[in-house]
Amino acid sequence: MVKVMNDIGQNVIGFELSGVVTGEDYEKKLIPAIKKKLNSTDKVRVLYHVTKDFDSYEFKAMFDDAKAGLEFFANWEKIAVVSDVEWIVNGVKIFAFSVPGKVKIFNNAEVEEAKQWLLEDEKLEQKIKITLDSDSKIAILEPTESLSKDDFLYAKSLIDPFIEKEGKLNGIIIYTKNFPGWDSFSGFLTHMEFIKEHHKKIKKLAFVTDSFVGEMGEKVGSHFVSAEIKNFDYNALDKAKEWIAS
Repeated sequence: MVKVMNDIGQNVIGFELSGVVTGEDYEKKLIPAIKKKLNSTDKVRVLYHVTKDFDSYEFKAMFDDAKAGLEFFANWEKIAVVSDVEWIVNGVKIFAFSVPGKVKIFNNAEVEEAKQWLLEDEKLEQKIKITLDSDSKIAILEPTESLSKDDFLYAKSLIDPFIEKEGKLNGIIIYTKNFPGWDSFSGFLTHMEFIKEHHKKIKKLAFVTDSFVGEMGEKVGSHFVSAEIKNFDYNALDKAKEWIAS
């Protein structure tokens, strides 16, 4: 069975392989998902996660895997293979040199590390900087350009595993002198969806900005989210951290 993961990053698509992987899995799920991703980008980064529940490949699936490798040969940018299956790991080591993009192997305990490697130097990181502090359990989001749908998918790909690992997130800080806004209505909608999914998982939300968005967020946001919200001046980042920690 193949499960498609579309929420990792802008140019990243992931696949979870479990049980018996069939040719139909490739023809109806994996290959169409890659083609769909290539409608919006020339290069694609792929996560192949062979889970602990993986059993085997059908011969047809192995044939389709080789066919897909050739069909999208010029489109591979990065491939992360996550597996504890020895024959798969050895096969990747032998044939990795023939792939034009970068290939890296991770074990099953390193799924999040594999995702981080795939996301490294993506354009998204230039538009929104995300700092995760394990000690204070605070996430700081610093947008620098108009935000898109993919920026929030990127934020989600970092914050959700952090919450799962740490057990909680004390708060999120939106840290920007002048909030840059959204590049499209879909960017705005994804932002609202991001808030809807996460506001019950955090205790406090701080706006550290000189933008009107901070004041508006404090006055209006409390009616829509369960997290406590407070606005701070842009130069009061430390005060915001102290407030979340209190």
